[in-house]
Amino acid sequence: MRKIIIPLTIIALVSVFEACKTTEPTAVGTEFITLDTVNIEANSPREIYRASETRVSDVLHAKLEVSFNWDSAYLYGRANLTVKPHFYATDSLILDAKGFQIHEVAMVDRIGKRSPLNYLYDDAFLKISLGKTYTKSDTYKIFVDYTAMPNKLESGGSSAITSDKGLYFINNDGAIENKPKQIWTQGETESSSCWFPTIDSPNEKTTQEIYITVDSNYATLSNGELMFQTENEDGTRTDYWKQNLPHAPYLFMMAVGEFAIAKEEWRGKPVHYYVEKKYADVAKEIYPNTVEMLEFFSTKLGYDYPWDKYHQVVVRDYVSGAMENTGAVIFGDFIQGNKRFLIDNAGEDIVAHEMFHHWFGDLVTCESWSNLPLNESFATYGEYLWNEYKYGKDQADFHIDGDLNVYLSQSRVNKETLIRFNYGNEMEMFDSHSYQKGGRVLHMLRNYIGDDAFFAGLNLYLKDNEFQTVEIHNLRLAFEEVTGQDLNWFFNQWFLSAGHPIIEIEKSFAEGKLTVTIKQTQDGPDVPEVFEIPTRLYVLQANGLVREKEIRITNRIKVVEFTLSEAPLLVNFDADKVLLGDIDQNYEREEAIALYNNANHFLDKTEAIKLIKNQKDSASLDLIEKAMKDDFWNVRKTAIQAAKKLAKERPARTLETLKKIAKADDKSVNRAAAIAAISKYFIEEVEMEYLNERTEDLSYYVVSATLDAVYNKDAKQGLLLAERLEKEENAAILSTVANIYAEDGSPQRQAFFEEAIKNASGFGKYGLMNSYGEFLDKQEFAVVEKALPTLVENSKGTGIWFVRMAGLNSLIKMKTKIASAIEQLNVEIEKTVDSAAMEKINNTLKETKAMNEKVTDALKELKEAETNGNLKKMIEGALG
Repeated sequence: MRKIIIPLTIIALVSVFEACKTTEPTAVGTEFITLDTVNIEANSPREIYRASETRVSDVLHAKLEVSFNWDSAYLYGRANLTVKPHFYATDSLILDAKGFQIHEVAMVDRIGKRSPLNYLYDDAFLKISLGKTYTKSDTYKIFVDYTAMPNKLESGGSSAITSDKGLYFINNDGAIENKPKQIWTQGETESSSCWFPTIDSPNEKTTQEIYITVDSNYATLSNGELMFQTENEDGTRTDYWKQNLPHAPYLFMMAVGEFAIAKEEWRGKPVHYYVEKKYADVAKEIYPNTVEMLEFFSTKLGYDYPWDKYHQVVVRDYVSGAMENTGAVIFGDFIQGNKRFLIDNAGEDIVAHEMFHHWFGDLVTCESWSNLPLNESFATYGEYLWNEYKYGKDQADFHIDGDLNVYLSQSRVNKETLIRFNYGNEMEMFDSHSYQKGGRVLHMLRNYIGDDAFFAGLNLYLKDNEFQTVEIHNLRLAFEEVTGQDLNWFFNQWFLSAGHPIIEIEKSFAEGKLTVTIKQTQDGPDVPEVFEIPTRLYVLQANGLVREKEIRITNRIKVVEFTLSEAPLLVNFDADKVLLGDIDQNYEREEAIALYNNANHFLDKTEAIKLIKNQKDSASLDLIEKAMKDDFWNVRKTAIQAAKKLAKERPARTLETLKKIAKADDKSVNRAAAIAAISKYFIEEVEMEYLNERTEDLSYYVVSATLDAVYNKDAKQGLLLAERLEKEENAAILSTVANIYAEDGSPQRQAFFEEAIKNASGFGKYGLMNSYGEFLDKQEFAVVEKALPTLVENSKGTGIWFVRMAGLNSLIKMKTKIASAIEQLNVEIEKTVDSAAMEKINNTLKETKAMNEKVTDALKELKEAETNGNLKKMIEGALG
């Protein structure tokens, strides 16, 4: 469909331009008018505008029958699609169908008889001639028999979704020991059409049913209810899943594997937890508080969870973090582990994110990827709502402050509008603007209009648009209906403009008057010169009383005055810490101390700690000591990490405090941070016996930090401990072991790297690959040569891009080092006159050139396999 629409649009525009070029009189009735000349530049660029997909036809229902060839990584499919013209009559249908073999296309009549249809297929679109013209009041059924071959597709992707081939066979030949064989799908953005024919656009909604035939040892998961299972005579089983409520094609899913399944219910609806069998005893803990979340979100929104069930599954080698497939959420295996792993790695935020999508994304769906924040901003804010309910405001505010910092970091590189129609590829929308910035914008809106209005607005938005697709104005209109306010100013500056306010606060006091000057300094394309900001100014007077003032900033410079008897102790702008912005309050030391002691928000405390961490006066040191005992864990952690001056000025007391925290703090990250601080400041003073005790902590984080400390204190004992821990199946432990072995550099450590990398995945593998590169940098050619197959295997174009990058970096570094060695050897040859020395140098040069050839061949092989443009450029740069 896109293939035809775009050329027609261009043709229409060219026709208009051609008509306007004439200077001859043009007849309109009996009048004559002369049109101005319009000059058209040849090859002039046309600004990109990513409109919603034009709906020519709608797939109302998809009935799929699939089976698999594991050896070839093929899916054999039969699709029965119920279709109708959207509005205009049509005699053709265009389906997205990527990389298929098409065996049959037919029209299906009311009794199920198939009549062949003519079609054209170009590996991306299946254009079907229907044989007659159908109107919007007609429906018809199309049958397609096909084979999907995902591994033959050229793979794309982004940092958020690292591959777009839609259907994935994991360890399909069983060659990798201890790695399960699995099949799973990833539809977002438009990759469902890699495994079944459809109209692959977010503004389509369809019901579905799917028959999945697998060997009987495998479990399956898909959308909707599991209606029945049929044992077949050939030893296979067919599972029949059916969903009667419509959703977008990118939300269709399948997962196949040998899973353990734990079961619960919520209000009579099944809630299942799929995990690898060795994690069966902690299946519910891997997806923590799922049932409670369903109840909380349903109650909070005033709209009960609408789908048939809520199942979740962990898969290997997943190409994203997690995916909100309707009623059947997929997670990467980074959330899966044993009881000790779960102490440090509760996947609760991700569970909340994907669940909230079932209202914002699945029930009400963005009509185009330009409107993606209507999905992702809400899911991100769902994490805040859950944390606020379950763990309190401090934890929720900590979480959303992390989101703010992620966005601010990206904004230093590029600032985009939240709703944007000019992206190059829809994958670009999956960034910190759509997620973290958008979540913070919703938080500001909630703070501005109030809780009652905010949740009433969300309820109205959901009910008015259920099972439909939306754009940003639907959201604005819902809030305007509830509040009675015109909210264009808010939506225009936060959703339809770029950037954020950059604010400097200046304060002066003279003759009984406090003057606070608020300056906005932001600039850039699409960035408002002035952000309209309703906020609260907090003034702590010298007598300890507080003055607060609600203000609304509408100018680039805003001056606020207070009449006071003496200079204040503190002025705190945006006292509620709600504003999305970069704010410099220019605090002095005394103000920072007052900020901590009179904090309204945990961020006041952490900011104060960071401001005075390099001070050694008693008041500053007292504050950090006090912060180490704060009720909120992140304040304690911030103080631990700011203990440098405290350790120097009050060493005995500080060491004792850190030892207590490392032993007894209820947060494993704080215990680990305390061990790291002891290692940094007190490695000579701390007893090895104490460190050995800490290796018995149940938290892998703490054990990992302790291993590093032991090695820092005594390298020999550290290596012995690393050898004891190197068989642990935990990424944090293995990462520290790898760092120690890389620093040690002993060649016998290579076996550890080879085995650990083989069994690792995701970010764990990325860290190991980086450490392996550092280890290899210290090795002779024989060790390097042995490593080449592992580096090549993990750098090929089918793996996760950041793991591939780590492998490529190691190979490129090798090549650079070898090239330098060759150059140096050639210099030595020119200087050498002794024949024996010359022979030795020539032999070394020969070996070095042979190694260079092997590394070059490896890079050439990877260049051919690489599908990521940026990584391919890296290789090309290294090859010259």
